[in-house]
Amino acid sequence: MAGLVHAQVTVSTNFGVTATEWTTTNGNMKMDFDWVRNRFVIQHLYGSIPPQYATIDLATKTLTHLTNTTSSTFFETLLTVLPTSWNGYSQGTTFVSSGGTGKIFAISPTGAVSTFTSGLPSAHNTLATPTNYTTVRWDEFGVANNDLFYANEGSGEVSRVDAAGNIVWTTALSYTDAYGNRKQGLPEAMIVLGSNPRWGTFQNKVLVGQNFPTSTMFTIDPATGIFQAVTSPINGAPESFRLFHSRTGAPLALYVSLFNWGNSKIFQLTNLNSIPNLQPNDLFIAREANGGGEVYHVYWDNTASSFVSQQIASFSAPGYFLEDMVFAPQAAVPEPSSLLLFSVGAGGIGMFLRRSRREQG
Repeated sequence: MAGLVHAQVTVSTNFGVTATEWTTTNGNMKMDFDWVRNRFVIQHLYGSIPPQYATIDLATKTLTHLTNTTSSTFFETLLTVLPTSWNGYSQGTTFVSSGGTGKIFAISPTGAVSTFTSGLPSAHNTLATPTNYTTVRWDEFGVANNDLFYANEGSGEVSRVDAAGNIVWTTALSYTDAYGNRKQGLPEAMIVLGSNPRWGTFQNKVLVGQNFPTSTMFTIDPATGIFQAVTSPINGAPESFRLFHSRTGAPLALYVSLFNWGNSKIFQLTNLNSIPNLQPNDLFIAREANGGGEVYHVYWDNTASSFVSQQIASFSAPGYFLEDMVFAPQAAVPEPSSLLLFSVGAGGIGMFLRRSRREQG
């Protein structure tokens, strides 16, 4: 295990993984990466109303304000940058929710904001949670006709939204806690998976983590909305799900967003190929802690019929919260024309593959 201290943040890594403090920003929160423009898209200046969004250039680390939405809340908005064109929207369009007001916005690569759809779940059960975080994810594997998925933490609901902006289904998540009490789910982290033996029982499911310190997460059938409460493969609630995939063939680094107001940071994890048994497209899961968080490599062991979870990094510092992570190139980026496609299904269709200032915990 290696241990480093970066301006009040202690980072411990395993398996030869190297941690570097990549940049410091004012309130970086959720983020994704645009593989054509070689830049991160982030929610920053967290706490602002309306929410603010910026880009960070991969080569220069220059932060440039992109836009703001018209949302009337400051809550966390988990966003998705389209890795390819979809439904008339160009590659690089960012789909982002409205922080508990029932809308999905589309932000063009130049920062123009339009409303993709409205009327989505927006209720806020303040007895269950003081916050109302919202999430948008895209089905890049085609298990649900490449639709969008939307989560509303305040009501515990997840919706599938088709290309016309219509709700296909909405499901209200719930689970039984250790004391036998039925609890509303608090969805936050989310990813839509296709078929891959390395994903085991998570194949062809929507995975949903909770904004609550519990080991209960959810899997949802993307076709029907039927859900199951399952035990997380890591020690605690998933804060972020990502897949280990390079769209260009460039060596990958994992960029981890740590929130602490004006001293928020993004760390870069490299030398990832030293992780034992790492394979392309493997699942990575991050956990948020009050004072940091951890990152895990997770894969299915067919022999044991169970998930293997390897902690590759932990972050620790008062006032910091691990909010998100995303894979992006470590070094020089090839030209966009060399982008690699993900193969989805036997038909060989090409598709790109593509947190909280915790009032909780």
